[in-house]
Amino acid sequence: MTSIFDSVEFNRNLFFPRADSSACPETAEDVFVKVDQECKVHVRRHPSGKAKFSLLFFHGNGEIVSDYDELAKYFNALGCELIVCDFRGYGKSTGIPSLRNALKDASALYRYLKKNGKLQSQVCVMGRSLGSAPAIELCVQFPEISCCVLESGYADPIPLVERRGLQINEITPQENKLFNNSEKIRMVKCPILVMHGEDDFLIIPQEAVLNHQNAGSKHKVLDILSGVGHNDMMVAHDNAYFKSLINFFKSVFS
Repeated sequence: MTSIFDSVEFNRNLFFPRADSSACPETAEDVFVKVDQECKVHVRRHPSGKAKFSLLFFHGNGEIVSDYDELAKYFNALGCELIVCDFRGYGKSTGIPSLRNALKDASALYRYLKKNGKLQSQVCVMGRSLGSAPAIELCVQFPEISCCVLESGYADPIPLVERRGLQINEITPQENKLFNNSEKIRMVKCPILVMHGEDDFLIIPQEAVLNHQNAGSKHKVLDILSGVGHNDMMVAHDNAYFKSLINFFKSVFS
């Protein structure tokens, strides 16, 4: 029996890809990783000579790697090199996106970047919104990862598609274990920061609270930023977004 998570209806209601025709900035490096025989996924590296660690970043829905070109300098200032990953079918990547492939591809990207010297010895994995799923997956699969950051991440993907009219009546325990962030996060043991906007009505803050509560790490931080929602976390009052990242990274890498 085919899983609902592999159906066209589910993934069409979850993923909203867009193309990218922009050029790679001179200060960045484009990497194309072959994740299967017919598909390559686009990754963009923003190196920094002062980087102490790599920040492997999985963006949110409807976003592409070039959306972060102008923001890279702010992340570099945190002491990291920023590496932004697309999903299949997004930006310059080929293929058709699905949640199962997003999880599988994350491991392929990590292995390729590590094998080819594209990662620092210390790696933080960060996932924003939809990108929270591959971020959690990597931290479960690769315990050597230094830490994890979830920004506006969901607990369960089913409500995201049900609000668009797709009815899902039942899933198996195996599917729940694989695709439900709030269940899988129990196996994350590295330090984790869960960030969320207080006014997020797309993925409500209670989902962040659940992810934080269930996280298996002994070092876990929950930061609900006031006055911001799902897509404006970076402009939180008094630079709260970057202050939260700075404090967390200091606690991990100092």
